[in-house]
Amino acid sequence: MTRRSMSTAAAGLVLGTAVSLLAAAGPAGAAPSGTSGHATTVQAGSNVRSGPFLVARLYGTTTKVTPANMDCWLEGDQATAGGYTTEIWYRGTVTGYPYSNAWVWGGNVNVGADPAPGIPRC
Repeated sequence: MTRRSMSTAAAGLVLGTAVSLLAAAGPAGAAPSGTSGHATTVQAGSNVRSGPFLVARLYGTTTKVTPANMDCWLEGDQATAGGYTTEIWYRGTVTGYPYSNAWVWGGNVNVGADPAPGIPRC
């Protein structure tokens, strides 16, 4: 195999793997359509609120892992659940809730770290 055909084959393998991984993620990992921001998911049992505070209006509570698209984060009320404590809250759109400025406590947003790299401060 020539060097050129080897690099073409390698590029095809990388592209094929990426497409397979995206297809395996399915709709649970996809952002709600028509939104911008950071695509993520919100854990089941997460409160979706009108602001980054525990006393903010409760829009509802997720019943399953739910796709979300988070635009930014702020420091709000500190909360603890499952041994994790943070005061970081994310604002964005949560699938199934008609509010574009919904807030979810950082411990319930699957981003890996609080605040998440790549999501700007509000």
